[in-house]
Amino acid sequence: MAIKNRLKEIMDERGLKQIWLADKIGIDRSTLSSVIANRKGTNLETAMRIAHTLDLKMEDIFELANDD
Repeated sequence: MAIKNRLKEIMDERGLKQIWLADKIGIDRSTLSSVIANRKGTNLETAMRIAHTLDLKMEDIFELANDD
């Protein structure tokens, strides 16, 4: 199973820029871009920082997806 996220959708809805979120959570914008595009996973600490910054629960952003 892979972990998918709704970050692009959430950020688009709120009019947020990747550079803003990357700065807020302390990671490189290119790393965040890879996470948003589901090309790269993220560690628990970063996932929690994202959720906290967006004032959401982690399960509102991240979900398990079958690789089938």
